[in-house]
Amino acid sequence: LIKTLKLDIKKTMADSYGSIPTTEPNASAESGGDVGASSNRKIFIPLAVILAGLGIYLTGGPSVDVSAPATSAADVSAPATIDEPESPPAESWPKILTKFNDNFNPNPVGEGPFPYYVATNTAGVEGKGWVKSTDVPCDPILGEEWLFGGERSSEHSMAMYFTPAVGDVPGALSAIEVDYYGHVSTKLIGVFFGEEKTSKDGSYRSVSVALRNGHEEDLCDTETPAAGGNSPYVTISPGMANMAVPVTEDVEELTENGWQEGSCLPGMGYHWEKFIAPVEGLPYDAEEMVPIVPMYSSTDKTINGIFFAATSMKQHWPFEECPKIFPGNPCAFGKLNMWDFSAGLKEESSGPFYMCSNFCGECEFTGTDDGWFTTMHFMFKNTVPLPGMTPPPDAEFCAAGRCRNGILPKKVDG
Repeated sequence: LIKTLKLDIKKTMADSYGSIPTTEPNASAESGGDVGASSNRKIFIPLAVILAGLGIYLTGGPSVDVSAPATSAADVSAPATIDEPESPPAESWPKILTKFNDNFNPNPVGEGPFPYYVATNTAGVEGKGWVKSTDVPCDPILGEEWLFGGERSSEHSMAMYFTPAVGDVPGALSAIEVDYYGHVSTKLIGVFFGEEKTSKDGSYRSVSVALRNGHEEDLCDTETPAAGGNSPYVTISPGMANMAVPVTEDVEELTENGWQEGSCLPGMGYHWEKFIAPVEGLPYDAEEMVPIVPMYSSTDKTINGIFFAATSMKQHWPFEECPKIFPGNPCAFGKLNMWDFSAGLKEESSGPFYMCSNFCGECEFTGTDDGWFTTMHFMFKNTVPLPGMTPPPDAEFCAAGRCRNGILPKKVDG
């Protein structure tokens, strides 16, 4: 089964992130979703394994707890019994947050990938490796800081923020923050990246994404629990750029504010990218790309998730041990950090896995530090099911096709 999974990984990822195709495989946007859905369902089962390697996985239905022993690839399709994450009495948004990386389990066993959810309240993260920072005051626009292992490090390069727990009511997820060690674009410092800080592993700058509006509610209130029923909310770098990301795709605000529609990838949705200066022609300047990319549903147009983008290689890929860099390569298990389970996406549109796969039409990039992009995906829905399971309601098939305008990603000289 391991060998079969490897072959499926290579083939499916080549279809999604690999060599640029010459024809659109699905129905056009005007032809309806049935044809495209039928075509995409053929790759759905292997895709579920692949997207886990990219940092995306479902958590509704049978799932694996991050505190449980890791599951081998042979067991991935076997249903697991586990209680749903605890939620505040009044449900908050996002109800779930999904990701994939073996660093959430310090002692992975077996060779196969395993899915997990990241709990969206303090009751769910306590005892799972996350520790509330006691030496950092609550941030009124982000909330209380929680770190994996209780400290900042290049291995666990992210923080989650929650509102305070009040009595028996757990705090709710309020923000996500990712630390970038090494290179960051100087053009984005003070706009998206905060001040330089230092951990045991060196200096870093961070990008935050708020999931609750700290300007309208007190995210540090220790007397009254955070209210449930909050509306979806995504804002990049609150306190700096304070860039609001529309939570639905069918609004003029996206294009009016310079976001451009990219391609749809199964399990993720339609990608939208933005640059800090008007794009007047190719090549795109990686140093000017907004470091957050939202992804939207191809069916109801609501936000599926986001990914953090870095313009250099951030993953500690063991090239000597794992020369084949496809996502989810079992030989890399236990050796990676919290960035997506992949070496990254190439700046050049060649070989498998490159950034232009997220765009439509002619695409070319310059400006990365070392020829690589790195991504860290977070999904707010169950967009991919476990192999062999009935697809969840929010499963993303990109039914209308990869690019709505019919112009697939292609090289400038292609």
